[in-house]
Amino acid sequence: MKQGPGDLLHLIRTGEATTRGELQAATGLSRVTVAKRLDALADAGIISEAGTGSATGGRRAGTFSFAPAGIVMVAALDAVGGTTAAVDCHGTVVMRGNINTSVAQGPEATLDAVVEALRALAAEAEFAWTTVVAIAISVPGPTDPTDHRLNDPPIMPGWSGWPIIEYVGETTGVPVYVENDADAMAYGEAFAHGTPPRSLVLVKVSDYIGAGLVLDQRIFRGEDGSAGDIGHIHVGGTRTCRCGRTGCLAAEASGAAIAKEMAESGYAISRPEAIVNLAAEGDTRVTQELRRAGELIGTVVSSMVSMLNPATLVIAGPLASPDLIATIRSTVYAQSLPRATRHLTIRPSELGDDAGVVGLATVAVNDFYSAESVNLRLDTETAPA
Repeated sequence: MKQGPGDLLHLIRTGEATTRGELQAATGLSRVTVAKRLDALADAGIISEAGTGSATGGRRAGTFSFAPAGIVMVAALDAVGGTTAAVDCHGTVVMRGNINTSVAQGPEATLDAVVEALRALAAEAEFAWTTVVAIAISVPGPTDPTDHRLNDPPIMPGWSGWPIIEYVGETTGVPVYVENDADAMAYGEAFAHGTPPRSLVLVKVSDYIGAGLVLDQRIFRGEDGSAGDIGHIHVGGTRTCRCGRTGCLAAEASGAAIAKEMAESGYAISRPEAIVNLAAEGDTRVTQELRRAGELIGTVVSSMVSMLNPATLVIAGPLASPDLIATIRSTVYAQSLPRATRHLTIRPSELGDDAGVVGLATVAVNDFYSAESVNLRLDTETAPA
């Protein structure tokens, strides 16, 4: 089996083999062939070598590490507005910005605004565009697992099937990645501290509700991109959802649903953050409504926990207050079998507002620097092992 530079890079990135000797032993390749592969990676600016320890009769031992200097430009879109960021290849956010746009304007106008915002952020950070290795965009709707085009997104009319990757790629000249927003956040939380858990579920609670699934260190999107679309699970009730049905979880327990409920009691609430702030100030009416929402969300999530038996459950998004998380936690433990929750960790987001942008950058980096992609780009002929 041919083992190109990308296969050695995979061993280096995972820590399975980081020295010349270890790479020889792990691959079975000759010393000369390993040296050629490493030289190709170093010449491409993907790895660096640092001496470690003393020489033992030969050349000084060295440890190789993943060290590209490239930048991933990221745009995390909400229904209105969004966040931009420049993220290095190790997941560190170098600079942040904002997008002043609305997905209701349609794909072309929105994506033009995204590209303009990303170019402006790169200029502000003083990055030459040639250092940008990829652009990654998250969208508040289900994406097809094959072509990553939106698949009948309820809050994004006119976007279904639209070629986001092709349009932005032709405009910018760099590889483009597109993910659902909750999927991107889940991926960011999973890889936040190196090796991810075997399974992680993230529930995003904002003006709408969605979930991202990372199973065996991969985003699980389902057959048509609808995996994790828990906002449309029926929980009872009479409120009409954006999908046209009544009783959906999003229509009864999202930030938008709580704002409508509170408006009937004389409150003027425009954003989920305002709900959390009122609860923190001790408003009992708002706290009561948050707990009601938490029970509904917890009931749906308990079914996910029983079905998937994940290691980690993350509650994220601007509505993820301590009251909401506590209610979800108690509901999940009450309604799930002990076997399903025995080793379950339920926690708030560790990355906060950076979860989506870090996740997007990680998606791009893990694909752009995968063994297959690196082998294709470097196109190095293998010498006899």
